[in-house]
Amino acid sequence: MRPIAILILSLFLVKASVAQSTPQDITRKFFALYKGGDSDKAIDYLFSSNPYSKDIAEGIEDVKRQLKKLVGQIGNYYESDLLATKTAGANVIMYTFLVRHDKQPLTFSIMFYKPNEKWQMQNFKYQNNTSEELEEASKFYRLKENF
Repeated sequence: MRPIAILILSLFLVKASVAQSTPQDITRKFFALYKGGDSDKAIDYLFSSNPYSKDIAEGIEDVKRQLKKLVGQIGNYYESDLLATKTAGANVIMYTFLVRHDKQPLTFSIMFYKPNEKWQMQNFKYQNNTSEELEEASKFYRLKENF
């Protein structure tokens, strides 16, 4: 019985060490925390995947403070919609999300980088100028037919 228990424990440890968070896993958990109403925890979780985040701790605190203030002004969060996925090779990926709140949407851009074997969040940006972005994208000179 004891060798079986050791084997099961060993298999569990191997699986746990092999399993890694993908960018999709990280964004899924980020939005689950964000939906829980704690943008600070969500931001902390997102930056926790980057081993160098301690070097920019003051900047992270600024992002948390500004985002919390903005979210307080635009009301409840409902859901996020994936707007775009862009890649640069196999080890850089950026997701852009439309983040739906009561008064207005936000856009979140989250870039991930895999320098070796583990994905890390590399860059996080949010904007509250969604209508301006849409207006610019729909200008005549940007229409697909004009290319």
